Amino acid sequence: RRSFTRRFRQVCGTTPMAWLAAQRLAQAQRLLEQSELSIDAVAEAVGMGTAAALRQQFRQQIGVSPTAWRKSFAHRAGR
Repeated sequence: RRSFTRRFRQVCGTTPMAWLAAQRLAQAQRLLEQSELSIDAVAEAVGMGTAAALRQQFRQQIGVSPTAWRKSFAHRAGR
């Protein structure tokens, strides 16, 4: 495990867990922009588990709530 983590960090510049969290957030962003899934459904779809966990990660990493993120893209989708 340590060797994998060390090699992963060398290649990707981050830890496996940080990379996975970033991928989950990126997918959540796409789903919020392009679908009308509930926040709960988005959290489940990206592997966050709960809407509360998604909201916390969104605020920490992106600086806004998932709902605010969705609203900022609503005009582009004609909603």
